[in-house]
Amino acid sequence: MGYIRVKEANCKNCYKCLKHCDVKSISYINDRVEVIDDQCILCGHCVNICPQKAKTVVNDPTDILRWLADPETRVVASLAPSYAGLYGRKEKGESPAHLRAALRALGFDGIEETAAGANEVTAEYKRLLDEGTMDSILTTCCPTVNTLITKYYPELIPYMAPVVSPALAHGRMIKERDGASTRVVFVGPCLSKIREIREHPESADGVLTFRQLDALLEERGIDLAAINGTGAEEEETAPPAPYSRIYPVPEGIIKDVKLNSHKGFASGSYNGYSFMSVCGLENVIAFLKEMSAGHCGRLFVELNSCEGGCVNGPLIPEERRAAFQARISVEQYAADQFEEVEPVRPALELDFKAETPSKDIPDEKTIRKILAEIGKPTPDKELNCGSCGYNTCREKAIAVYQGKAELYMCLPYMSDLAQSLSNVTINVTPNYIVAVDRDLRIVEFNQAAQKKFGVSRKEALKTELFELMDPADFEEVLATHRNIVNKKTHLESRETIIEETLVYVPEQDIVIGFFSDITEEERRKEETRRARLEAAEMAQKVIDKQMTVAQEIASLLGETTAETKVTLVNLKNQILSEGEQK
Repeated sequence: MGYIRVKEANCKNCYKCLKHCDVKSISYINDRVEVIDDQCILCGHCVNICPQKAKTVVNDPTDILRWLADPETRVVASLAPSYAGLYGRKEKGESPAHLRAALRALGFDGIEETAAGANEVTAEYKRLLDEGTMDSILTTCCPTVNTLITKYYPELIPYMAPVVSPALAHGRMIKERDGASTRVVFVGPCLSKIREIREHPESADGVLTFRQLDALLEERGIDLAAINGTGAEEEETAPPAPYSRIYPVPEGIIKDVKLNSHKGFASGSYNGYSFMSVCGLENVIAFLKEMSAGHCGRLFVELNSCEGGCVNGPLIPEERRAAFQARISVEQYAADQFEEVEPVRPALELDFKAETPSKDIPDEKTIRKILAEIGKPTPDKELNCGSCGYNTCREKAIAVYQGKAELYMCLPYMSDLAQSLSNVTINVTPNYIVAVDRDLRIVEFNQAAQKKFGVSRKEALKTELFELMDPADFEEVLATHRNIVNKKTHLESRETIIEETLVYVPEQDIVIGFFSDITEEERRKEETRRARLEAAEMAQKVIDKQMTVAQEIASLLGETTAETKVTLVNLKNQILSEGEQK
C-alpha cells in the first residue's frame, strides 16, 4: 500500500521532489510522477518540498474517529514527546496540559506520553551497552532510518539494536496493562510511524499526525487557548515523568542513556563504546556509507532522519514549526521535576530483516549507450549537474534503464538541442529576420538579412534600423504593442517587394520582424494578370467576330426560309386546285 499520493493535476514536473529524495524513490515516466513504494523510506521530504503541494499523505483517520465516538471502546493516545515543544506556546496561552485536555475533549479515554515507552527502550540500550557483545550499536527509534538500513545498507543490520521503537514499546505497555482490546493511537509528527504501526498491529492500532490533530481540533471548534480557562492544568494528573522526554532532540537518547546508567562515563565513552548523534537524512547516509566501508570504530550511534530531531518532523503543522525553540522547550520540559521511573520490562525484542529492493543494474556498454543518446558519448561529456534530480549522469542513465526516468530529462542537453535547433532555424530560413530594441537598435540579424542588405551581423548589431529600412512599422508596434501580420510593402532601398510580420515580445521589450521577399512572386502575378487581360481581349474579339458571322448567317437563313415558304405554299395550292378540277 502506498503512503504518499501524487495529485497529477498539481504536479508540474519540476523534479524538485526527486532532487531532494535521498534514495531516488520517485519515477518520472510519460509525464506521470509516482512514488516507488518498495524503495521509499517515508522521510516525508517530497511532501514538504513540493511547491505545488502535489503530494499528500495517505492516512485515513476514519477508524480512529469511529473508536472515539464509541463509548464502549477504550482509546488511549500515546503522545509523542515532541508535543511539549509544539503545543506549549506560552504567548498563546497554551501548555502541554491544555493539549491533553483537548485530546480528552476529542474523546480519548487516556492520554499518556510515549516517553514512557522511551524509558523502556533506554533500559534496553543500557542492557546492550552493559553486555558489550555488539561491535557497534545503532539506535532503532526512527523507523525511517530502520527502513533505510534494511533496504539500502542490509550489511549493517547486525549493528541495529534489536529493540522496538518507543511508540511500539509504549503501545505494548498499554495493551498489557489495559487489555488487547484497548485501542492505542500514536499522536506525533512522523510519516514513517504510519507504516511502522500498521505493520505491528499487536503493539498499536493507528496514527494521528499533528497536522491531522490540528485539523480535527479546528473542525470540532476546540481552541487550546480557550481550554486555558477550564482549569485544565489543575485537573491534570501528570503521569510519571521520565527524562526520556528528551528523546526528540539531538543527543536526547544519548543523554537519557548516560543519565540513567549506573556506571560512570570516562571521557564520553562507556564500556568501550564511543557515543555519536547523527541527525538529518543526508548526514545519516554519509555516516552509514563510512560505517559500511569499515571506517568507524566501536560506537553507540543515535540516528534520526530529521534534521534537528523529531521536533522538526515532516508532519508538523507549518504554523507550529520552530525547531530551535521547540528543542529548548523539550529540554526544559524533560528536565523539570523528572522522576526516575523503573522499567516494567515488556517484550521489546524486534528482529530486523533485509528489505533490499530489487535493482536491475545495466552493464557498462548499456550505460554508455543511454548516455550517448543524450549527447554524452564519453565520460568527459558528463556534466553531473543534478538538474534532472540525480546526482550524476550515470545515476540518471541507470534510472532510465530501470524505467524510473525519461531519457530526455537532461535539461542541459535539451537546452543545447533547443538552442541548436533555434540557431539552425534562424540561419537556414530564407526569410530575413531583424529584431530591434525600443531604441530601434538591431539586436538580431540572420544570414538571409546579411545577404540581402550586404551587411554582416557584427556590423548590423552596431547599426540603427533606419540606416537599412523605413522603421515606421516597427515604431508603431513598439508604441501600440499590436502585431502587424502579413503586410505587403516595398523595401525601397533594395527595390524589393516584401511581406512583413512584426511581433512584439514583452519579456524583452523588442520587436522581431520576419520578412519574405515576394518580388518574384509579385512579378509572376503581374505577368499572369497581363496574360489574362490579353486572353480576355482576344476572346472578346473572337466573340465579336462570331456574333457578326452569326448575324449574317441568320440574315441569310431568314431570306432563304421566306422564299422556301412561298414556294411550298404555292406548290400546295397548286396541288389542291388540281384535285378540285378532277
